[in-house]
Amino acid sequence: MITDRDLEVFKFINRYGKSYVEILGQTFFPTIQNARNRLNRLAKLKLIGYRNTGLMTPRRAVVLTNEAKQILQDEFDIKAKKAKINTSTIHHNMIEQLADFYISKLDGWVERATVYEHSTKLHHVPDLIYHHAKGKIYIEVELSKKASKRYVDIFEAMQNDKIIMTIYVVKNETILRNFAESFPQWQRLFFITIDDLIANIKSKNPIISPHCYHFFLFLSSLELNHSPSSVANILFIFSFSPIYSQL
Repeated sequence: MITDRDLEVFKFINRYGKSYVEILGQTFFPTIQNARNRLNRLAKLKLIGYRNTGLMTPRRAVVLTNEAKQILQDEFDIKAKKAKINTSTIHHNMIEQLADFYISKLDGWVERATVYEHSTKLHHVPDLIYHHAKGKIYIEVELSKKASKRYVDIFEAMQNDKIIMTIYVVKNETILRNFAESFPQWQRLFFITIDDLIANIKSKNPIISPHCYHFFLFLSSLELNHSPSSVANILFIFSFSPIYSQL
């Protein structure tokens, strides 16, 4: 029997053409093992399949079968997307999927941006666009730094798109620290780790860590030893308390 959750999982997998047990276990299921058990059951029903990634982790991508794609088409008028496995972008894609899933729980809606669909509409195509009542927020997933000149060009293009801000979601605090210290200064630029983004969205009362990196988004121009009270954060955009905002 196909459950409502199964259908939501199908939609999510189709949004990217593929997903991963490790991601579905952090989103639709309580644990990765719960996700693995249910996905194996769906595989026996010939509704999902697995594709090798060529990596140690994740070893396999989860894809929809033609039967599941037909369900999406018949019941929701959703066009199936092809599964493209690119080893060099898998870890980027995993963080993007986590950010997409959790930001989608907030007020507003999340649009996945692609060069094919958005290059003629936008000056810069981000990974995700969070549409909030206050305006558009670009979400960028970054695993490694580009050349400084490239970021200058990107930020100039972003300003032409009239967005509220850009949030860079990174893998861990080491990368966050490196980026926040070296990125070109721009008052609409913020950073957060994927774990802290998820924790903030799950929490109804944002937690202030002794280290101002945690549970905050930072202006790149701020010195890293500033106290939390001096750090501009954007949690209020995510329907949390506005008292910390300096915007």
